[in-house]
Amino acid sequence: MFKDILREQQPVVYHTLRNALENDRLAHAYMFSGPSGTPKKETAYLLAQSLVCGQPGFACETCDTCERIIHNEYADMIYLDGTSVSIKKDDILKLQHAFVKTGLEKTGKKIYVLDHAENATPDALNSLLKFLEEPGSDMIAILIVEQLDRALPTIISRCQNIPFTALSAAQCYEAVQEELEAMDAYLLSNMIRQKSEIMEAAESEDYQHARFLMKGMLERYLSSPYDALLFLQVEGFPAKQKKYGKQAMLYLIDMLSIFFKDSLRNSRKQPDAWYRNMLEQYQKKNMDMVAILQILMQTKDTLLRSVNLQLLVDQMLFRMKEVTK
Repeated sequence: MFKDILREQQPVVYHTLRNALENDRLAHAYMFSGPSGTPKKETAYLLAQSLVCGQPGFACETCDTCERIIHNEYADMIYLDGTSVSIKKDDILKLQHAFVKTGLEKTGKKIYVLDHAENATPDALNSLLKFLEEPGSDMIAILIVEQLDRALPTIISRCQNIPFTALSAAQCYEAVQEELEAMDAYLLSNMIRQKSEIMEAAESEDYQHARFLMKGMLERYLSSPYDALLFLQVEGFPAKQKKYGKQAMLYLIDMLSIFFKDSLRNSRKQPDAWYRNMLEQYQKKNMDMVAILQILMQTKDTLLRSVNLQLLVDQMLFRMKEVTK
């Protein structure tokens, strides 16, 4: 049962929600905040189940109603995903319109979940703010955010914030090292802090493509930043291809950030031989590692706001070239 996992991994979250459910002291809006890999979405679904399941406290997770929640088949629950595409004003207006109507389910509870709510457009956030200011007695909002500093303070103030804490990278690495290749275990345990999500990411085409791009780019960048740019343009995100997009680019940026942080720290304790060799070569090169890390952070922030991917790749490499001698 997920509630048992939650109790073990996030005890503060578990007890906060359990007390609210058992004492019928639920807020009208929650904000689940915390780094990637923490079980915010899973907890949002558990809370949704618990609101409509007949069992007191946390949901049973096995009845027909709980199953319909998990499979997004519950008529009075709406899930909006801002992970790869921004949540727009029209999405919020459709949600509002749907919830004005009489509920279709017998419990009378209406639930909406906004995943990566910080990626919503400004117009969407303003519409959401008005919705949060006038909550219905039968309505519960659950907003999921990774970067709390990118959420509007006015929206944060209208939600009960439930912070999730990440497992350490070392704990995650220990949990997956026997099931993944050394470099995958190392990179993913620094990017994601939950075993099930690490294993899922390792099998994804976006992650595999990003790892291929990282290796090819780092090998070429040593001798020629231009060759690295050409490689990314041709093999990474060519203008006419639609297979790989924002998620693959996010993985690539995170991988490069991990690598350049290790290079800046003069670290050589990584378990993969190719990775250690690259670090050794980059540590000999005259590069402003801090500036490169800032470029990568800014590129990621721009990417999350939805832009032309090919143009963003070009700009990132040109800016990196300027701080490499």
